[in-house]
Amino acid sequence: MSRPWLLRLVLVTISVGVALALAELALRASGFSYYWALYKRPDPVRGWAPPPGTEGWQRLEGRALVHINSAGFRDREHTADKPLETLRIAVLGDSFTEAVQVPLENTFWSLLEQRLRDCAGARERRVEVINFGVSGYSTAQELLTLRTRVWSFTPDLVLLAFFVANDLVENSRTLDHDPLRPYFVYAGDRLVLDDAYLRSDAYRRRDAWYGRAASRLVENSRLLQAAYRAIDVIRVRRQLGSAAAAKDAHAFPVDPRLDVRVFREPTDPDWIQAWTVTEGLLKEMQGDTLSHGARFFVVTLSTGIQVHPDPEVRARFQEFLGVDHLFYPDRRIRDLGSREGFPVINLAPGMQLASSFYGLWLHGFDNSRPGIGHWNEAGHAMAADQIADTLCRGELSEWWQSL
Repeated sequence: MSRPWLLRLVLVTISVGVALALAELALRASGFSYYWALYKRPDPVRGWAPPPGTEGWQRLEGRALVHINSAGFRDREHTADKPLETLRIAVLGDSFTEAVQVPLENTFWSLLEQRLRDCAGARERRVEVINFGVSGYSTAQELLTLRTRVWSFTPDLVLLAFFVANDLVENSRTLDHDPLRPYFVYAGDRLVLDDAYLRSDAYRRRDAWYGRAASRLVENSRLLQAAYRAIDVIRVRRQLGSAAAAKDAHAFPVDPRLDVRVFREPTDPDWIQAWTVTEGLLKEMQGDTLSHGARFFVVTLSTGIQVHPDPEVRARFQEFLGVDHLFYPDRRIRDLGSREGFPVINLAPGMQLASSFYGLWLHGFDNSRPGIGHWNEAGHAMAADQIADTLCRGELSEWWQSL
């Protein structure tokens, strides 16, 4: 007895398989890949980490081919043994440091390496800057990266790139609620690790997924990566839309995901605690760095509204917040450094002056809103110039030359 339905099923299955295979080949031929489908592999110490040796395009904001080296960070390869006559700088940070929005050679830490090679403080030594920044990391995750991944490269100097817009929030489980992230909390007068994420259902599911062959399909299938990208585009648009609708601040050109309370002195107990933990983490990083014979300094990065090129827009936003300036978090961290003995470079004030003078957007790309999101290439270049100038010719030149 004939079974035409079975024949039709076979033909449909073959047709779908051929169509999917052709789509996969077409995506590969076009060079398509999607970095965000690859980067967040579970890590039992830091919550997540990019898989070593992976590569993919990032086109949601800006455009860059992102390669993860064998150490698990976006950078070229570096030997663990430091070459002779080399001054080595380790850079810690989050998405502004990983900087997948721009080509690697245009990141601020790559440009900084070039700038510092001409600096008198290098004393004829080669300068090598190594990136340990990972998108989404908090100061707590950066401290764990310092303790577990950085010291094998024996840096002379540790630079923490602190993003004032979200690092405070991400250092507080109460404010952040990320089930994949480790936190630190105070037990008496000591900071202790809160690793409850290891027991969360979200982490266990992700860990189980990456322990199976299915996750390898995502790493190797351009079609699945395209599906991830489509989902992420929808998610980001919904996230931005819901966040904007929930905040009066969306009337201003600020990222609607930004909690504007960061620009005010905290009065809420949760924000006071977030600041207390953050300052404790910075002091821990300073102590760890000194114990390894290296030096520690902090660079506070800019937010889009802080360096908006129109001073009238900034003035209206300050009036909305009821503040005299937008540098409260930057100055508070600078004052902490003064008390604790580590230098702090505040980038936002100088970048604000330059953006106003030149009418230059330092955040945002052609495929995103101007002034919103991460540094573009101009922002990275200006940050590198300002850090290098401060070290080589500014107030920290003597400190730098003593390295």
